[in-house]
Amino acid sequence: MIAAMSCCFAQCSSAPIASSPPAGDVVVYTNAFNDPAGTTYPDWSVASYSWTGNTAGTVAAGAAVETIANVDSPNASQRFLGELGGPIILNGPPYDREHFVRVDESINLSLDRLPPHTSMTLGFDLYILKSWDGDSPTYGPDRWKVGLAGGPTLLDATFSNNFKTATDLSFQSYPSPGSAPQTGAVAANTLGYGFWFGDATYRLSFTFPHSLSSATVVFSSSLYEGKSEQVRQTRDESWGLDNVRVTVR
Repeated sequence: MIAAMSCCFAQCSSAPIASSPPAGDVVVYTNAFNDPAGTTYPDWSVASYSWTGNTAGTVAAGAAVETIANVDSPNASQRFLGELGGPIILNGPPYDREHFVRVDESINLSLDRLPPHTSMTLGFDLYILKSWDGDSPTYGPDRWKVGLAGGPTLLDATFSNNFKTATDLSFQSYPSPGSAPQTGAVAANTLGYGFWFGDATYRLSFTFPHSLSSATVVFSSSLYEGKSEQVRQTRDESWGLDNVRVTVR
């Protein structure tokens, strides 16, 4: 999946052609994660997660890792990399701010042997799944972030599928502060998570200066509550990635 430079450049000309950036976009990574469910990908790291202790003192802080594979959405309409966001830490009620914990999780995409270039474009679909609460002071904030290790940060924003904005103040900061839940999504409630607040699909793309021969893209979340949803006992809030594509120019 990594584009290789042709060795004939050095042989065919005495000019330093190989050190010049390509004339057009070169695809250096692409993945729709449509392999058999349960496939893992060597370009992606294990996911690292940590959690805080809660105020009630029933959960102590900790950290661990987990291997992330591709999975099917509940309605089998999409196969994607996920679910991320951290596993269940708070295993039973009561579910309130005294008992909630914050769970942070990140996963990295490593890109090596990049051809000469001056800019990079990263595009992907972000699936925001289940009960994200945006900027809610009671159940949030629920934040998602993407950037390169060592910078730059490409996006750092809150997202929400919780439409109880009058009581929970669950607005999101994407694409601008105070936005309604699911604002900017290209699709809503199409993946089958309607049993627990639904889902939203965001099609994101970022172009930024880059000229190094390698890059590490870090995708991460910081989610509050740390409990299971009550219907299927899966992660209360999670996310996934699909249709990841990286080009250089």
